[in-house]
Amino acid sequence: MKHGERSAPMMAASSPPFLAGEGEMAARMREFDWASSPVGPVEQWPQTLRTAVSVCLASRHPIEIWWGPEYARLYNDAYRPILGATKHPQFLGRPGRECWGEIWDVIGPMLDSVRDTGKATWSEDFPLMLMRNGYLEETYFTFSYAPLWSEDGSVGGIFCACAETTSRLLSERRLRLLRNLGAQTAAAPTASVHEASEHSLRTLATGREDVSFALLYLLAPDEKQAHLEAALGLEAGGPVSPQRLLVEDEGPWPFAEAARTRRPVHVACAGHATPWPGGAWPEPSREAVVHPLFRSGESALQGFLVMGVSPRRALDAAYQDFFDLAAGHVATAVSNARVHEEARLATRRAQLGADVGAALTRAEPLGEQLRQCCEAIVKHVDAAFARIWVLDPARDVLVLQASAGMYTHLDGAHSQVPVGALKIGAIAQTRQPHLTNDVLNDERVGDKAWAAREGLRSFAGYPLVVGGALAGVMALFSRNVLDADTLRLMASVSNSIAVGVERKRVEDERALAMAREQAALAEAERQRSRLESLFMQAPAGICVLRGSDHVYEFANPRYLELIGGRDVVGKPLREALPELKDIVVPLLDQVYGTGEPYFGDALQVPLMRKGRMEDCFFNFIYQPIYDASRGVEGIAVIAFEVSEQVRARQRAERLTQELAVTNQDLDQFAYVASHDLKAPLRGIASLSEWIEESLADKMDGETRNQMRLLRGRVHRLEALINGILSYSRVSRIREKVETVNVGTLLMESRDLLSPPPEASIVIAQGMPTLQAERAPLQQVFLNLMSNALKHAGRPDVRIEISCADAGAFHDFTVKDNGPGIDPRYHERVWGIFQTLESRDKVEGTGIGLSVVKKIVDTRGGRVAIDSEPGAGATFHIFWPKQPRVLP
Repeated sequence: MKHGERSAPMMAASSPPFLAGEGEMAARMREFDWASSPVGPVEQWPQTLRTAVSVCLASRHPIEIWWGPEYARLYNDAYRPILGATKHPQFLGRPGRECWGEIWDVIGPMLDSVRDTGKATWSEDFPLMLMRNGYLEETYFTFSYAPLWSEDGSVGGIFCACAETTSRLLSERRLRLLRNLGAQTAAAPTASVHEASEHSLRTLATGREDVSFALLYLLAPDEKQAHLEAALGLEAGGPVSPQRLLVEDEGPWPFAEAARTRRPVHVACAGHATPWPGGAWPEPSREAVVHPLFRSGESALQGFLVMGVSPRRALDAAYQDFFDLAAGHVATAVSNARVHEEARLATRRAQLGADVGAALTRAEPLGEQLRQCCEAIVKHVDAAFARIWVLDPARDVLVLQASAGMYTHLDGAHSQVPVGALKIGAIAQTRQPHLTNDVLNDERVGDKAWAAREGLRSFAGYPLVVGGALAGVMALFSRNVLDADTLRLMASVSNSIAVGVERKRVEDERALAMAREQAALAEAERQRSRLESLFMQAPAGICVLRGSDHVYEFANPRYLELIGGRDVVGKPLREALPELKDIVVPLLDQVYGTGEPYFGDALQVPLMRKGRMEDCFFNFIYQPIYDASRGVEGIAVIAFEVSEQVRARQRAERLTQELAVTNQDLDQFAYVASHDLKAPLRGIASLSEWIEESLADKMDGETRNQMRLLRGRVHRLEALINGILSYSRVSRIREKVETVNVGTLLMESRDLLSPPPEASIVIAQGMPTLQAERAPLQQVFLNLMSNALKHAGRPDVRIEISCADAGAFHDFTVKDNGPGIDPRYHERVWGIFQTLESRDKVEGTGIGLSVVKKIVDTRGGRVAIDSEPGAGATFHIFWPKQPRVLP
């Protein structure tokens, strides 16, 4: 067909020329029964309408004509898409209210105004909510209503040239939101993952017209359960927004499909009992999209973003692109935050090892060292709190030594945990760590309500084992997931702490042994004060070795002093200290190759100092230094010279042997001296009796009294010699520890004393059974009962003996109804040769109570007095429940 002949076939012979055209609407208008419409038959159309229709059909711009008082509708092909799927063609020629009933309250008054005033209108990007595709749809238009004047001068209709601007406006709005999402990542480069998640959803909240709701679920590395990190429009923990979701489970969202396909998944709301929020619109959302989120530049899945589709827009390609870009921005923000957190955690973890090592090498009590270790764990691992228990092997009980974080107290239900009890005791019993990132569902967590209230999420507990022996337990709770790297780090830290606890125990035992040896030397050799200085620990020498050749990078002054002041920085150890290459280098190679620390105890090495070779002893630690990839790049050395201590210990052992020989000689001398002293005393006593018998008829009463006083002095001197011998032997002679029924022992002691009939000794029920030396314990009670009978000053003396629990001690009390003791003399009565009354008035040596005190003191107990003049006296004997173990 020629170009000039194109319209001829489209024009029937009976069709008016103003309806000419080859488009759909021209054809429909030619075929339409206009006589049945408010417009009327075509033959009766005024010229104004004919001209307007001709222009409308010929134009490629969307045009709609409203004609007559009912605003009957005529439109062209370009206008056709505006009507969507539900408003064409049935409303051609019909009144406008029938077609656009949902917006008639908006456009109806505008049309009336043009018809009444004859003035045109102009509306740009005007919002109209149209029901054209089966749902109320958000749309925007730029249009003008212009009057169509009839021949009689009235406004016969309205000419509307319009353009839908919905796509442009939505694109601009969504682009602003995407720019804001990108900007928030740049504005907070050091944000945490949680902060980045919250910021992202707060930014999405500014676009509720396009994102009706959002849920951000994240996955920790090596974790199969996603946790809700942030929510928009839905309450966290609701039916469609649970706090945690297993990726492979069939939950409210198809995470498994999104993870498998690595593509967004569309979800329809059909069947959900809980309506989805509509965002900025009152209607609920009908559809949502689940996006898998991947780490930037990696294939690792890090979570899911659920976004609700606007109830007033269809999820077309542009809308899907917007969701894809928004999910990409959120993934980038979370990924960047996670990278920053991991870098920060790596730094903190490296610092943790250094802080724990420093704490364990400080010259402080074990409890303070462990407290600093707990504080380092809380600081560098973000633990809610951390605790360390140390085993008391005598009782098989774990004793809480340190706590930091939420709880710093050392008392309460977990201060003493028997091995095998609770989760801490179970870790000690099995000697296996217990690790969980789901404490609320962990069977070993007893108080789950407390854990939920505190927001606790993970727990890690490690047995502290050295050389197969249990030293204690280290444990921590965290509100965050403990990833595999953190758990490996904590396992290494627990090993270091275990070695530190054991080393401190050995050092404390050694210090205690040294103190005892020093006391023995002081007593045997009259205060040889120089011994203590031989056992003092020297300041630490520190150096850093780099590479497999162990090149010195740093050495502190003390270290240089230890190696004889040699210049070693920048040199390999083999070259700097050639005399150590066969002893030290294999140990360093082992640490460098295995990555495990090495602890040396009193290692003997030859060192060249001041031009001569010396044999030296060192305690030291070889601690590997890791690079960012967890490879060993060097070794930190901490060394303590203990040469003097080792040599002093050797000398002390010799002196202890000499002291034992001296004590044997002293016992032999005491026996001989007492025998030689007692023999003439017995002779004096016998001679006085013979004289009295021989001169009985010549002695008067005064002379006989003097003879009795003489024999009394002799007996007192003999008792004094016996008391001195007993006192000297108390601390040097020990008997076998055996099971002693104290009630039976007291009754036997009472029978031995044979108190007068008017006196009474009352023994309370419930006396304990002890592991103790029987004879010394009986001597304590005999001396106290004898003392009470002797000094009561009354015939009806009453002695009451009872026992009470005093923690680690039994509190035995011996109470009498005697004259009492003035508080001024409470300390004095325990001294040797101390009496409060004249020996002529009350026979005594002043040694009995001093022997009691010395027996109790040497067995780890203590004594005390409660008394006032005239109120009797109560003597307290605090006897340890566990016998003291002698070195």
